Amino acid sequence: MKRLVLTGIAIVALASGAVAQGLVGVDDGGTIYGVAASTAGNYYNGTYGLELWELNAASVPSGINLAPAAGSGVQAYTAMQAAGYKLEGTFPDQTMASGTFSLGATYKMADATPGGASVVVALAVWNTADPSWAAMLASGNSSALGGVLSFVTATEGVPASGPALPAPSLSAGWTTAGSDLVMTSVPEPGTLALAGLGMAALLIFRRRK
Repeated sequence: MKRLVLTGIAIVALASGAVAQGLVGVDDGGTIYGVAASTAGNYYNGTYGLELWELNAASVPSGINLAPAAGSGVQAYTAMQAAGYKLEGTFPDQTMASGTFSLGATYKMADATPGGASVVVALAVWNTADPSWAAMLASGNSSALGGVLSFVTATEGVPASGPALPAPSLSAGWTTAGSDLVMTSVPEPGTLALAGLGMAALLIFRRRK
C-alpha cells in the first residue's frame, strides 16, 4: 500500500513539474524597440552576446530597468542577480544588424507557474565575442558595452503529449516595456574591485557602530 501511495505522489509531482513550465522564443523581430549603443535609437550592428534570465514573478523588481548611464548595465545586472533571477540560456559570439536579433531558440521557463503563464525575463547583452557577461567584465576591454532590460512576457504551456505549440517571441513583452535595451560603458575590473572593497568597508563600519 505504501509503495502504491509513494508511486502516486511521484506521478503527481512529475505531472505538476510538467505543467509548471512555459516555452518562450528568443527573438525580438516583432518589436519596435531594439538593442542600442550608448543612447536609445542608436541601434547596434556587430558582434554581441546575450544571456536570457527568468524570474517567476508578476512584475519587474526595482533597480533593474535603469536610465542609461555609464555603468548602469553592471548595476542592473547585479540587481537582477540579487532579485533571484535564474539563467536560462547563453548565446555568445552572435552578429546583430540594426539592433535586432532572432536566435531561433525555444527555451523552457521552468519557474513559470502555472505552465503557460506570464513570467519575468531579463536580457543581458554585451558587444564583444566573450562567452559570458562575467567574461566580458573580466576582460578589461575598454570598448566593452553592456546593458540589461527586463519585462513580463507570455509563455506557451508545455504539452503533456503531441507537438508543442509555437513559443511566443519576446516581442510583445518588450513592446509593452516601451524601451530600447541600451548598452552603456562598462567599468574596468580594477574599478569594480575598488567599488566592492568600498562596499565591504562600509558594511564593516556600520556593524561596528
